[in-house]
Amino acid sequence: MQAATWRFPLAVGFERTRRSRIVTLSVLGAMAVGVAGGVGYAVGRMAVWAFACPGRHPYLQPVAVVPAVIAAAVVAGGAAVMIAFVGRTGAWLEGTFLTVRNLTARTVNLAAARAVILAPTAHGPPPDAAPPPVGGVRDTPVLTVVTDAATVRLRLRSRDGALLPPAQLRVLADVLAVARCPGGAEAVARLRAMAADPHTLLW
Repeated sequence: MQAATWRFPLAVGFERTRRSRIVTLSVLGAMAVGVAGGVGYAVGRMAVWAFACPGRHPYLQPVAVVPAVIAAAVVAGGAAVMIAFVGRTGAWLEGTFLTVRNLTARTVNLAAARAVILAPTAHGPPPDAAPPPVGGVRDTPVLTVVTDAATVRLRLRSRDGALLPPAQLRVLADVLAVARCPGGAEAVARLRAMAADPHTLLW
């Protein structure tokens, strides 16, 4: 029987703004659905008036509802996807397994990694994030783990722009130390350097 492992969450999602973002998206989504439905209904009425001679074919009047339903459904689907992204984004460790979830989840076994890359992205923290101290890590470091089964990319900043806390960086480095593959030792060393001094400029 396999021993149970604790799930160790990593703060890569919307840690500070999840609730407010979901509320805002829900309100805006509901308003957008109403507007889209109204516009769709107006377009449908115009189409019926122009092409179906409504005075002689009153049974075609319900057709005007079809564009309204389609438009409202498309907008509602888009809003639902954005809300799901905000609510589901996250990552965690379970033993040597790393899972990163956005709309879908991908999991890799760090012990089975064939390559590990820790590098900065071209995008820094969001504009509303607090500026880092002089010499701080200004990019968004991304840990890429490649296995035979899957490739997972883990942002080392939350979606709010905060670098992972030192305790989480240390745990991630300790677990990643099991990887015996190109780039593994270098990534572990960099993670531990960031944990020891988050203001260190690594690139």
